[in-house]
Amino acid sequence: MYMIRGTFTGNSSVHNANKTRLYEALGQIVVSFRALEKGVDGLITCSQDESSSLNALLLESIPFTQKISLMDELIRARHSVQELGALNQTLIALVERCHSCEHQRNEWIRSYWVPELEAKEGSVMRLQRQETENLELVPCQLTELENFIVVLNATVAYLCGFHQKLYASFKRIRNIPASETYLKPLQLVEGDTP
Repeated sequence: MYMIRGTFTGNSSVHNANKTRLYEALGQIVVSFRALEKGVDGLITCSQDESSSLNALLLESIPFTQKISLMDELIRARHSVQELGALNQTLIALVERCHSCEHQRNEWIRSYWVPELEAKEGSVMRLQRQETENLELVPCQLTELENFIVVLNATVAYLCGFHQKLYASFKRIRNIPASETYLKPLQLVEGDTP
């Protein structure tokens, strides 16, 4: 790295690539986590009684951690461990994975990133709280974020698979408000064709 007249003359293409990968990864984490949250919302909706007053608007105001607990409680209130069979272990694993994904998502999204600083290819800098409660600037490998996206997307697929198995076993899709919340038609950008 060389400084000439107060400007940085390092490899700006690496720097720009790092920033782009960071922003793409953070954006994908937000989108994938939202898909996970919508999946949990769908399981909650399908597990409610027909006369339940809990609706999609109320679900929007509940923190994700509470949604996970609510999903687990509602499914368990409808089905005994024996009735669930192998799905009981799947539900236990799903709840753990959802909590883990939320914790890791919070870690990445709530970090203070400093992509303006040059770092090695494939890494960016972020402020991290140390055991002494001081903040320290540390490098973060972008592959860590990208690997989390894989885990997050796998959890979404795991949740969808669980929902499908629950439906196949207990016909539990009956009361999703299809036209309003979950099956909205795709909105095309002006000029796109279906």
